[in-house]
Amino acid sequence: MSSAARRSLSSSGRRACVAALGLGLLGVGASRAQDPAARRLAVGVETSLQLSGLAPRLGAALARDTGLAIDWRAGPSGLLLPQLERGELDAAFTLAPELEASLLRQNLIHDRRPVAETALLLVGPAPRKATKKQPAQPDPAGVAALEGGPDIARALAHIAAAGQRAEAVYVAASEPSGVRFLEQALWKAAGPQAVGAWLQANGGGPAALLAQAAQAGGYALVERGVWAALGARHPGLAVLLGDDPRQRATAHLMRPFRAHHPAARLAVAWLAGPGGRRAVAGFGRGYRAAG
Repeated sequence: MSSAARRSLSSSGRRACVAALGLGLLGVGASRAQDPAARRLAVGVETSLQLSGLAPRLGAALARDTGLAIDWRAGPSGLLLPQLERGELDAAFTLAPELEASLLRQNLIHDRRPVAETALLLVGPAPRKATKKQPAQPDPAGVAALEGGPDIARALAHIAAAGQRAEAVYVAASEPSGVRFLEQALWKAAGPQAVGAWLQANGGGPAALLAQAAQAGGYALVERGVWAALGARHPGLAVLLGDDPRQRATAHLMRPFRAHHPAARLAVAWLAGPGGRRAVAGFGRGYRAAG
């Protein structure tokens, strides 16, 4: 037998073993285990994690090793988590730690596991000197020139001050996404937030938000994986700050009490375990395995 054939048999055997073990632990009959539809899980996923490609990569790795298939349903975490609590999803992969923790304390969800670490990057006009081909482009809030180490609160305060002088624009997420919840916490750390024409809202998702910031020559907070996937499309923007620990975020998987898919426990355990960690590490793009 060729080495390729042996590898194929080994892979097939591993999938069968893992699937049989998981289904056996969950008390699923043979007829249900043979039904592909019975093994497809409805999993809500924060749009940023889908758009970046992380969720599809994790789903492919899970299917390869266990035979379980995921139907990813992308949306803002603030809409997905109530759906999870109602039992309309078999699991959720979200970026809203405070909301997740609140549901956990109320015993409305369970089995919450960290999967991937990411961050919100502050992007804005890439400062450059004038050339024969391009005019100078300033960093109107002076974020790139701030000294004293990474300080996201101070950077946002500078943007707000420049905005009030009509010198800068900031584009904020207005949909109930994980990015919005995390963004609001960072603005709170920056102090009272003035409002005005300088503060623009975008409810069209992370890709639309990034495009609006580029068009307006403004600033925005963007999830790291989204920037890795789409940043090159907007050469007028650059990452100005991403190293403040307060910008870090962890994506979690969790299950509801009101839905009982026979393979959900196995899927969450695999994605949050060594197999999922390897898949996150292999994907890269600024993501790191959590846990």
